Amino acid sequence: MPTLRKLFSQQFGLIDRYMLREFSLNLLAVVGVLWLIYVATRFARYLADAAVGNLPAEVIFNLLWLNSMGALSVLLPIAVFLSVLLGLGRMSADNELTVIAACGIAGNRIRRNVLIFTGIMGIVIALLSLWIVPDVLAGRYQLEQRAKVTADTTGLVAGSFKESQAGDWTFYSQGLSADRTHMENVFIEIQREPKPLIFRAARGHFDVEPSSGDKYLVLEEGYRYEGKAGDLDFTIAEYATHSLLVEQGGQQQYREKVKATATAVLWQRGNLEDLAEVQWRISSALMTVILGLLAMTLAHAGPRQGRYAGLFPAILIYIVYSNLLGVSRAWVEKGDLVPWLGQIWVHLIMLGLWWLLVNRYQLRHYLSIQRQAQGQ
Repeated sequence: MPTLRKLFSQQFGLIDRYMLREFSLNLLAVVGVLWLIYVATRFARYLADAAVGNLPAEVIFNLLWLNSMGALSVLLPIAVFLSVLLGLGRMSADNELTVIAACGIAGNRIRRNVLIFTGIMGIVIALLSLWIVPDVLAGRYQLEQRAKVTADTTGLVAGSFKESQAGDWTFYSQGLSADRTHMENVFIEIQREPKPLIFRAARGHFDVEPSSGDKYLVLEEGYRYEGKAGDLDFTIAEYATHSLLVEQGGQQQYREKVKATATAVLWQRGNLEDLAEVQWRISSALMTVILGLLAMTLAHAGPRQGRYAGLFPAILIYIVYSNLLGVSRAWVEKGDLVPWLGQIWVHLIMLGLWWLLVNRYQLRHYLSIQRQAQGQ
């Protein structure tokens, strides 16, 4: 540690260490606030699901922990953006940047410190989004699927009939196993046209297909009755195992599964959805560095402006930036945009915006000279 501290002191002067410390403290504060807001929102959602029986209460805190860890790759880019903005905004409002410039320290020195800070955080975010977060989301996905199955069997009352929300299914189970994951002596009646169906099984349990998220009711050692008793086409079939589709996973379940897939697997498969997800993960790191550069231009407060003067345009820029990335991702998934272009055009637009903000005074002076020349 003394050697590392000595090396750090040699490479970074007092002003550099002061700025990096300012950015780091702001980052801790912003991440803490955003993380608490996210956790509180998720906690309320899980409580609502547990209250209606869609989620077992004992898995709430495990899901909350996995979700909060998985959200770091999303929260950190905006947290880095705001930390640089607030740090430089305070220094500008307190005239510290003016004093630094009066001491002969060039603006490139400040830009270097911002790039070092955002570059380090970009590497951290890249590690999170490309490797760590997918592994965390995979654990959350598996836990959610197991919790969904457990909630289905926990909500059953042995010896009583249960009707589906649409009213076309009637379900009965005589009892549950000791671990409450399997049903015993199952009876199911399905009202459909033109022939109703009746299933009777010795055992049954719910299962979720990992790839699609479809939920099935698996019946074991039973009989399938089709039609009405007494009709000529009334049939009886015996089965060892029979699966009934209870709920389709849908697009949302598929997207959650893609988010939980390792980056190497997505790259090897090479589907449009997989490539769009890989580009989204890489964009989180690139976005962090570009937002840091934009924060520099927005942090300089003018006369009689407070330290938070650039906060509103900064939030507006972040919303536009993230929405453009989302639109680009959707275009790649649908095939409307070639994968090699992907989200690069969004980053180039934001770099162009940064260049315009950096050179706005020179451009304004150039345009005024051109107007004067045309007037003469």
